[in-house]
Amino acid sequence: MSMAFCRTRDGTDHPMLSPKTFEWCFHMNEQYAEMMRTFPLFKGFTPQGAQTLLGYGEVKEYSKGDVLLKEGDSPTFVLVVLTGRMQIYIEREGREMVLNEAGPGTVLGELAVLACIPRSSSVRASEKSAVLHWSAKAFRDLLLWDPFLSERILRESLRNLIGKEKSLIDSLICPASPHEK
Repeated sequence: MSMAFCRTRDGTDHPMLSPKTFEWCFHMNEQYAEMMRTFPLFKGFTPQGAQTLLGYGEVKEYSKGDVLLKEGDSPTFVLVVLTGRMQIYIEREGREMVLNEAGPGTVLGELAVLACIPRSSSVRASEKSAVLHWSAKAFRDLLLWDPFLSERILRESLRNLIGKEKSLIDSLICPASPHEK
């Protein structure tokens, strides 16, 4: 298990944190832990349980336009959106297609990690955002650590996948008219 990681306000990583910086990082992790407990996926978690989830990864901040996941990349990590909004998109023939938006509480990249397949889409921050970044190993360890969390994550992932499948089927059965494109 990796320990909770915090980046200083100027965005640099420091192995030796000053007491003031450590206090700031601790306070931010407490805020993120409380915030996570309000997300449907983590409802019922105690403050200590939410801190444990944070302890398995690291919180990273991104600016608008930053790409967090790239289509085709190896699945080496999973993200949980803490603040801000993400845009899920693909590129085909030089054109970008936005598939979905994701906000706080959304898990991203989990299916690629679980299936050991390359990323099926890219993700970029559509505004200043913070995410919890779990390595693939940490994510799998979490799923083994808490069977109820595993069930919640898998249920949500499958719902999203089935929704995408239905949307695809609908688009094949009733393609948009030329003036709707």
